[in-house]
Amino acid sequence: MLDSTATSSHLLAPLAGTLAAAYLVFKLVTILQEEFTSSLRNLPGPRGAWPLLGHMKAMNARSDDVRITYEWRQEFGTNYQFRGLFNSRELFTTDTKALGYILANDQLYQKGPLSKRVVTELLGGGLLSVEDEEHKRHNPAFGIPQLRAQTEIFNEKSIQLRNIWARELISDSKIDVYSGLRKMTLDVIGLAGFNYNFNALDNYNNAGEEKDELQEAFAGLLQSPMSGVLRALFPILRFVVRRAVHVARTKMLAIAHHLLADSKAAAVEAKSSGAEGRSSRDLLSIMVRANLSADVPKDQRLTDAEVVAQIPTFFLAGHETSSTATAWVLYALSLNPSVQSKLREELLTLNTENPSMDELNSLEYLENVVRESMRLHSPVEYTIRQAMADDVLPLRKSYADRNGRTYSSISIRKGTVIRIPIACVHYDKELWGEDAEEFRPERWDDLPEVALTIPGVWAHLLTFISGPHNCIGFRFSLIEIKALLFTLVRAFEFRPAEEIGYTSTPVKKPFVLGEKGKRGQLPLVVVPYVS
Repeated sequence: MLDSTATSSHLLAPLAGTLAAAYLVFKLVTILQEEFTSSLRNLPGPRGAWPLLGHMKAMNARSDDVRITYEWRQEFGTNYQFRGLFNSRELFTTDTKALGYILANDQLYQKGPLSKRVVTELLGGGLLSVEDEEHKRHNPAFGIPQLRAQTEIFNEKSIQLRNIWARELISDSKIDVYSGLRKMTLDVIGLAGFNYNFNALDNYNNAGEEKDELQEAFAGLLQSPMSGVLRALFPILRFVVRRAVHVARTKMLAIAHHLLADSKAAAVEAKSSGAEGRSSRDLLSIMVRANLSADVPKDQRLTDAEVVAQIPTFFLAGHETSSTATAWVLYALSLNPSVQSKLREELLTLNTENPSMDELNSLEYLENVVRESMRLHSPVEYTIRQAMADDVLPLRKSYADRNGRTYSSISIRKGTVIRIPIACVHYDKELWGEDAEEFRPERWDDLPEVALTIPGVWAHLLTFISGPHNCIGFRFSLIEIKALLFTLVRAFEFRPAEEIGYTSTPVKKPFVLGEKGKRGQLPLVVVPYVS
């Protein structure tokens, strides 16, 4: 008997191709019209765009595409235009007043239909894909009391990773720290996110072990992000679903619904027995209890489908970004031994292996080191916003267009795509000084006044964005990173082992230069610290 999915895909493929071609023609006509009407047409910008790919081809040819956008910023100034997909004009700006205005006005400047469709294709309708009032309804409880309780999980898993590396060093002084950090943060997001144990660290050295069922489902969904982009660009292609993606999504949803059912049953039991104070502190349980609360109006409660959609979001945001951020801190410390020594001295002033959240936050130099690494090595280097209506962007600093005329604002047409260049802002010399590209944690003791104008929910950085759509889990991530550094830097010295590059889409992943095909490697020489 023929597979029904394969049969339907075979029959729909010709129709999908015809409709996709028609959509492409429509898009090209739209772009041609824009050439003569775009409010960005007189902005300076690079030449040499391709008809369909614009400047994306040039950007993707680099292992660090953010570098070429910064080179353009140096050449063309704070505000310039470049060509995106279908050769459409997009705005690049590092003007801090404009960025603050865009991020504060989340109803006017949204992620845009394409971006939302890509995220929805991969993760469903979680926090990363909803806007306006929907986003507010999806906010889970990332409260300080919950973080204090979860700090114990961060410490426990950090110590487990430390002990594993100590055993590894008996046979080899070079360790792929990124691999170990990803296993640690996977265990943490499983336990702290939805009370699920991946046992990744327990299986640290079992290279051939079978993946956990839920982990395997997530990997299946995320293994081919380009297919999600294509289906988002050409909606008709959603009917031609790759079987592997369909199976992975079905499996993930089944497991997620099971986790939700267990969490709801535990919440109801705790409430009936009067043991709510001893209930699970994972994010899913917190969300379920809030959703069941009589204090929450019915129209503000999430449906089961909406709650389930948070699980892959927790997985991606809490696993990939935290491990990547910590890896880059260790890499920066390996290149700056004096900073590493100064940090270790401060960490050793706490006489405990299980610091509280408040103790971790009291370590001022640790805070500076994390801020400086997040500045130079933001896990996500840019994000996108799209104008939902005509508008005018206010500017901190006026600019001259390609005809020499000076402007103190930029007119924006509905549909205009704006790149929020996180990394470019973070090493802009006009904001940070001539040493902007250097790793210097001491700068945080006396920031340039102009750097204070950068919009951000944390530390005058765009790492976690700002405004209504800031990353609500930023405190969770920061405490996890600090707990890891506290344990690992006290135990080991880190030294460079290989020359490292990175790919920047969607997360800034390190790789050994010359081995770009193996994304996600960061070998360092690790030596036990002896006082």
